[in-house]
Order: sequence, then structure tokens, then C-alpha cells
Amino acid sequence: MARLPYLKRDDLQPAERIVWDDFVKVRGTEPGNIHRLIANAPNLLRRFVDLANELRNGTQLDPRLRELALLTVGRLTGAEYEFVHHWNMALRLGVRREQLQQLAEFETSSAFNDEERAVIRYAAEATSEIKVRDTTFESLRRFLDNRRIMELVMNVAMYNAVARVIVPCQVDLESGVEKN
Repeated sequence: MARLPYLKRDDLQPAERIVWDDFVKVRGTEPGNIHRLIANAPNLLRRFVDLANELRNGTQLDPRLRELALLTVGRLTGAEYEFVHHWNMALRLGVRREQLQQLAEFETSSAFNDEERAVIRYAAEATSEIKVRDTTFESLRRFLDNRRIMELVMNVAMYNAVARVIVPCQVDLESGVEKN
């Protein structure tokens, strides 16, 4: 059970409800538990959602590579909420189920190509060690330009931050949400 309440729109002050309304308008759905929890600080929710939307919809990074990186973050941090939501998103974006099932064995699994391995390796090192080896970073330069590298870096950093909200606050999966 979450350590802070999951707020509803009506729990917010009238002037703060625009954050909720904008979320619904942009995403086409009601906020999930992570958003409802962060709504305890509505000023932070707005900035959190704006950055998350930009990372999801405003980058040039291949969304499949993004999702492999985010799943790596979720897996390594034990952020089940993040992992399950991004598992389903990854499938919708064309990541193969075999890849999702073999994510922990990415270095040796034939399910991944060199680019996918480089992205997963980056996400794993940045999550587990924070410091990333030169060889890992250089492997990204072989197929990503500076913009896409920064978009990857920011996605991994943001979702490490998300994991550090989900895990300590014990954010629950929404009712009926499970891996497809």
C-alpha cells in the first residue's frame, strides 16, 4: 500500500486542477497511481508530467530503444510499477516478447542486436553504477548522434528518478494492470 494518498482531481485546489485536466487532454486517460501520488505536490506534478511527456513524445530516439532502456531501469531498481507499465508499452511499440523475457541476459541473448545491447548496457551501468564506462558510451556514438544520446541519457536519468519515487513510496499497480 502506498505511503502517501492517491489523490483525485477534486482533492486538488481549484487552481491546481488544470494540471490534472491537461494530463487527461494530452494522454487521453486519467492519471495513474504514480501521478496521483505526486499530486500531493501539484507544482511538482506539472513539471514531472511535462518532462515525461517530452521524453515520450518529443524526442528523436527510437521508441523501442527507449523502452528497452526504461525496462532495464525498472528491472534493476525493483520498480515493478515502472517495469509492468513499460513492458506493455514496449510490446505496443514493437519490442518482441522474446526480448522482454530475455532482458536480463541481453549480453548473450541472440534476441538483441548490437545497438539494442549498447542501449541496455548504458541503462544498466547508469542505473547500477551511475558512472558509465568509456567503451559503453563510445558504443552509443556508433549509431546515435549527440541529440539522441542526450535523449537516452535524460530518459534513463528521469526513470531512475521515477523508480526512486515508486519504490520508497510503495506505489501500487492500478487494479487490472498486469504484463500482457
